[in-house]
Amino acid sequence: MSCVNRLVLSNFRNIDAADLPLAPAVNLFCGANGSGKTSLLEAVHMLASGRSFRSRQSQTVIRYDAESLAVFGRLTSGVSLGVEKRRDGHGRIRINQAPAESSSQLAACLPLQVINSESFAALDGGPGVRRQLLDWTVFHVEHSFAQHWKVYQSALKQRNALLRRGKIDSNLLAPWEHQLVQSGEAVDTLRRKVFAQLRILFRERLGDLPAAVFEPLELQYRSGWKKDTSLAASLRESLDGDLTQGFTRIGPHRADLRFTIHGQPAHAVLSRGQQKMAVCALRTAMAATISGREKPVFLVDDLPSELDDENQLRFARWVSDCASQVLVTGIEDQVTARPWLSLPQPWCEPKMFHVEHGQVTPATLGAD
Repeated sequence: MSCVNRLVLSNFRNIDAADLPLAPAVNLFCGANGSGKTSLLEAVHMLASGRSFRSRQSQTVIRYDAESLAVFGRLTSGVSLGVEKRRDGHGRIRINQAPAESSSQLAACLPLQVINSESFAALDGGPGVRRQLLDWTVFHVEHSFAQHWKVYQSALKQRNALLRRGKIDSNLLAPWEHQLVQSGEAVDTLRRKVFAQLRILFRERLGDLPAAVFEPLELQYRSGWKKDTSLAASLRESLDGDLTQGFTRIGPHRADLRFTIHGQPAHAVLSRGQQKMAVCALRTAMAATISGREKPVFLVDDLPSELDDENQLRFARWVSDCASQVLVTGIEDQVTARPWLSLPQPWCEPKMFHVEHGQVTPATLGAD
């Protein structure tokens, strides 16, 4: 079980420099809007993924008067992670001081779950959002998944390149389709295996919520091609249409998770607050699914503004069961701390930080 026990950052948005010893359970960052609270969560996200969760352009994250930013973290496992981003678009990723081959190596070291205003797009966003959620879970449970998915994407790229040529010799297409089918079916098998466990844990959390509203909520997995038909047969059937469109229209890259209530999209039935709790149930179920291997760190941005008191407490309890650590932002310290104080140790002893104008200082709960 890994969590961050030291976080060091420089030139990260409005934070010139910070060196923070973090608690192994709950860390609260409180301050006014625009003070830099969310930037601290963003820095941890970059440490675990190589990128920000607020911007795809790393240049926008670098402090306005600096040429580069740096984030360093030491984990309780003894592993150290480091990410540097430069304004010219280059950068470095290091694990235990050695260069990392890809950002996926960071993710394997430090699994993360983020709860912020954008997290709730899981219900009303596109299939790609939900597919990424499922694949995050599969990646951390089934270590062969990443390689199968990489091979599939490579074969898909080659097939699409051939399709764009128009009429093509089937002998050119055959080897890529063979690879596409082999890797695609492996991806689907692993997804189905992990989804079965995820669905059980999701239903358990829905059991904590009002039955009249959440009992009919169904979570379904769709593979991305016609049910009860092999991927190979589906590719053959779709070939003419694929040639017309110039891309592969079916396959694991079109998979989806569907949330429905009595056959209707859940986001069309649930209130905004109910949607938020459904997503919190999903996110904590994802964490519980992988917790037999590695409990993730949760980054929670301004929880009080998203959930009422009762649901904040419910969410805090869910997190304490499946997370290794949580970093939470809020405006008022007492309000931000409240859901955690009623939990058992060590969750009921949050470490408090005050954030103001990019300066981060230790604080005492309730102090003026």
